[in-house]
Amino acid sequence: MLSGALALALSAQAQIAVTNVTYGTLVNNADIVQGGLTFREQYAPVNTVTTSLGDYRFDGPVASNIFVRRNAGGTGPNNTTVFYQTSGSTSTAPLGQYASSVQNMFLSNNLYEGLRNPFANGAGAQNSNIERLDFYYAGGYTVQANDSLVFFDLENTGNFGDGFRIAAFTAVDGAGDLDVGTAGTPTTYANSGLLVAADSFGGPINSPTGGTTGNFERATYTNGDNLGGTASSVTNIGSGLNLVGILIRFADLGIAAGTTIQGFSLMAGDTAPTSAADLVNWNNVAYYPTNTSATATGNMDFMGFGATISRPVPEPSTYGAIFIGLSTLFFGWRRYRVSPWLRRQAQSAGRRR
Repeated sequence: MLSGALALALSAQAQIAVTNVTYGTLVNNADIVQGGLTFREQYAPVNTVTTSLGDYRFDGPVASNIFVRRNAGGTGPNNTTVFYQTSGSTSTAPLGQYASSVQNMFLSNNLYEGLRNPFANGAGAQNSNIERLDFYYAGGYTVQANDSLVFFDLENTGNFGDGFRIAAFTAVDGAGDLDVGTAGTPTTYANSGLLVAADSFGGPINSPTGGTTGNFERATYTNGDNLGGTASSVTNIGSGLNLVGILIRFADLGIAAGTTIQGFSLMAGDTAPTSAADLVNWNNVAYYPTNTSATATGNMDFMGFGATISRPVPEPSTYGAIFIGLSTLFFGWRRYRVSPWLRRQAQSAGRRR
């Protein structure tokens, strides 16, 4: 069970705002028509993000699977509402790439699109009725020092991110098997997780289109996490929306370097565990409420990002230290190799004298 002191410590951390994004070269493929929408198939890879701790890159391991967990006895529909960035306030053509599922959207690392209120419960298009998202790393992953996760939220101007809970899990059903019905299901969490407070993200950051604000539309799909069908509704939700970001270190999740985890889970801000064991069953309404509000604790809008573990970019001083260290080793090796020859020369000169 997580002690009160440790729970408070976890809640107090992770306030590491993302202040800038550096994108790679824009990829612009041929349009794809799917579900009544014309996808422009653009992708601007995120190379690095800037935080108060320095820059972070994205070359760590990528989640093998992302599982959508819904309450089997819930009364709401199995919706998935997605928002797409568009080129204008009346456009219905998403700029980003088509993703056939929630998993593929998160694996895309594409900031043109994301999930609208995934944890909100209800019958409307603002609610996706998801209780938990599990990011699973097949075979497990041993956390390295400074390993982190980065998430982005779509926000109205003047807001700085919505709240959510995140926790790492250390064991899965069937030792990580992928049988139907038990696919990477967490059985043990490291602790009760970290509650990320609302408005703890950074300020507006540049979107893939270059500006800090953009035009977006909302599309609702009614077949669970399958986004392959025709959206039941497509609505332009206007301009003036910002991207904000946050970086969470595994150390903030209570995970020390050298610890092997199987993945991590994202949940609504009103998920209320009193122990790590409370997180296992997402069908338990005592800890996973089925009335999560779309305007309060269920209003976190996750961009299609976060499946790749991030690591700090070495500072120039670090490169200098590495260079000096290698130089010292080289000259030491060179001295070792040359010294016998010098000794022989010296001995020969001594005999000649």
